[in-house]
Amino acid sequence: MHSLDLFISVVEAHRFWGYGVLFFAMIFEGELFLVVTGMLVRLQAFDFYDAFFFAFSGVLTGDMLWYWSGRLLKFRFPNHRITLFVIHRVKQYLPTIDKNPFHVIFLSKFIYGLNHSTLVMLGLLKTSFGHFLCIQVFASFIWTLLFIIVGYIFGSVAITYTQRLKHFLFMTLLSLVVVVIVAHIIGRMIKKAEQKHV
Repeated sequence: MHSLDLFISVVEAHRFWGYGVLFFAMIFEGELFLVVTGMLVRLQAFDFYDAFFFAFSGVLTGDMLWYWSGRLLKFRFPNHRITLFVIHRVKQYLPTIDKNPFHVIFLSKFIYGLNHSTLVMLGLLKTSFGHFLCIQVFASFIWTLLFIIVGYIFGSVAITYTQRLKHFLFMTLLSLVVVVIVAHIIGRMIKKAEQKHV
């Protein structure tokens, strides 16, 4: 049995623990875990529908927690340095958030490392929760599905070239680096485009 086959069988045997980790990971981190999830789906260690359900549920849970954290900051600590830092950070990339908060919900999903700050900012702005949730469900669905598919594609490429675990893990790490670099490039493009509208 190849070492990769052994790895797949171990992950598959404990997949529901993996789904639990995935759910909670989505509250704090997104893209990288979704890419790894897609790769595990490609290896058939994870079921696609189960993985998508737990990932999507975790994303929505996290989105609401970050939003209400912003509402709490606005109510309890409106002038705290953390509050001011969040405002400054988000407005660097999305200066039009005050004028059109719903426009930036979708954009912020694709700026690596900014999504949670944007959600807190929307809470600080007391954006309508109903409207926020409707748009967030749509944006999160597209975002979750997209990155799982990206991971699935990377997994297909990796498994084509190797059946050895250490080589597969190296290609996984390389894939994650590519995702981070591309996400940063997209973030810079969005930042420039948004600043033109100020």
